Amino acid sequence: MSTEVEALLHCIDQQSALVREFIQTLDEESALLLDSTPNETLEALTQRKNDYAQRLGDLDRERAQRLGRLGFGADRDGVEAAVFAHPPLRDAFDTLLELAGRASELNRRNGQILDVFLASNRRALDTLRGLMGENLYDAKGRLSRP
Repeated sequence: MSTEVEALLHCIDQQSALVREFIQTLDEESALLLDSTPNETLEALTQRKNDYAQRLGDLDRERAQRLGRLGFGADRDGVEAAVFAHPPLRDAFDTLLELAGRASELNRRNGQILDVFLASNRRALDTLRGLMGENLYDAKGRLSRP
């Protein structure tokens, strides 16, 4: 196996490891969302998710460059051609694709949970505004009196 194929395989393995960590973060987020966790905890998880997205994007670009150096495109056809030419890449790519699918589904599900919470909060605020008028809070952030 050439050093470039080995480097590509290493990059894919790094991506898979990072996606596994991302999945753990998504699982934590899901549990916290269902547990009515304070906003600070969710904010910290959002920052972690953003960090994972940045790091995964960096590895995505590296993988695309490495595929290009081997003469393959970064799209599905390019990956299939690379796997056909270098069979040891098959398991690594299959694992990465399976993990990415799982992460995507968890992220979508967590987004739905957040949407439900946001809708509930909007309804509660609308109800309060209906009862108290538009100025719910005074200048000091305290609930104003009707």
